[in-house]
Amino acid sequence: MKTSPIEQSIDPAVAIPSFHTPETLRAHPRFSEAVACLVDGLVSLFGHDRRLRSLIEYDRGVTFMLIVCLAAGERSDRPETWLTMKRLNALLPRLCIEPGRGITDFVTSLQDEDFLTTRRSPLDARVRILQPTEKMLAADREWLQVFHAPLALLYPDGDYHGAMRQDPVYQRAYRTASLTTLEIADRIVGGNPPADYFIRESVGTRLLMVLIQEVRDAPDHRTGPGFYTRAAALGGVSRTHARNVLQGAADRGWLRSSDPPGLFIEVRDELWDSVQRWVAESVAGVDIVHGMALALQKPAQKGA
Repeated sequence: MKTSPIEQSIDPAVAIPSFHTPETLRAHPRFSEAVACLVDGLVSLFGHDRRLRSLIEYDRGVTFMLIVCLAAGERSDRPETWLTMKRLNALLPRLCIEPGRGITDFVTSLQDEDFLTTRRSPLDARVRILQPTEKMLAADREWLQVFHAPLALLYPDGDYHGAMRQDPVYQRAYRTASLTTLEIADRIVGGNPPADYFIRESVGTRLLMVLIQEVRDAPDHRTGPGFYTRAAALGGVSRTHARNVLQGAADRGWLRSSDPPGLFIEVRDELWDSVQRWVAESVAGVDIVHGMALALQKPAQKGA
């Protein structure tokens, strides 16, 4: 029986493999290390490429990964599986993302920056089929490595090697399996208001991770002076934007700023627990898809 919110977000017809539940993960004696592992990974993720930093924002990040998923699930003999803008736009609402000018502009920017190419449909020359480039696939493999790293840390005997060595074969299996679990991401953030707030703000996830990275070893969960400046630099945004995002969280009661301002920012218990819960649920969701990906790889391995 599918009892957890994560499991309930998956189509009832889909068999769920054995996985580490959020409760199991949070009870693990090294869970705090796993949280630090994911936080550090997200702070540094795509740090080498400013154009990719916004992918940690929900709409852009999920659209980016959905493109990779749809490309992985394509069948040359089944036109309904081909990756077109029409098919992409049809699936985005399932993830609580509205198609429109913003998505079209984002896809265009991916083409301009050599993350996507297009080819004409053999059935209709007016239709363009999108195709991720190796540059886009490499960025996705970085993401997969970051989100599998906590599992590899907690369960070193588990078979997480494909993600950790950024294996393209594993990536394809994982992204193909992801097509049956599309609603997991929205279910996780939808039931977690503080996480949802940061994830949907521009570069909000990175700013939150920078904040947690700074306060996690402080008994009072407070930053040192000058945090807005440091967060802006690491997030690749202006100091004003960083301050506005964090002030929005303070207005909601999740942070407390010093008076006079600028001396410290304190992470309150609700936000601290929200981050722990988000990490546990996100990693559990990754573990579900991981199990599905391994199952997809087995027939190919037997035939090798």
